Amino acid sequence: MVSAPVPSPDGAANESGAAPGEVEVARPVLVPPDALAASPRPWRARLYLGRLRRALQRDGWTVERLYTESPVMLRVYSADAPCLGDSVSVVREADGWWFRSSTGDLLAPCGRVDLAASAVAASLRPPWLDLAMRVRSPGGM
Repeated sequence: MVSAPVPSPDGAANESGAAPGEVEVARPVLVPPDALAASPRPWRARLYLGRLRRALQRDGWTVERLYTESPVMLRVYSADAPCLGDSVSVVREADGWWFRSSTGDLLAPCGRVDLAASAVAASLRPPWLDLAMRVRSPGGM
């Protein structure tokens, strides 16, 4: 038979935990607004990331699935410049699920795959890259 925990003599547990021989009671904890966003369960992240992967591949990006990582994510890069890439994950914010860049920027809500794909493309295609690729290619500047 399990007995009920005995309350601490002064009515509260000390800072280092419960008083000797006592059980500490769970207390509500306020979460600061700048706390990290919650990660989804892996199946939900794979679902959203799979949609984004297909959209990015249609646009010509090279995409690797990193589903054994925690959190699960996509590695996105251009075949022309494989040294420039981004890792995209999924996080829960107050207004729903979002795609998040490895820089911490929220790209787009998960329901807006087209917008997320455009945001990834914009971050991986800086203006100077097109110029550098033309200079490097035969017949370039």
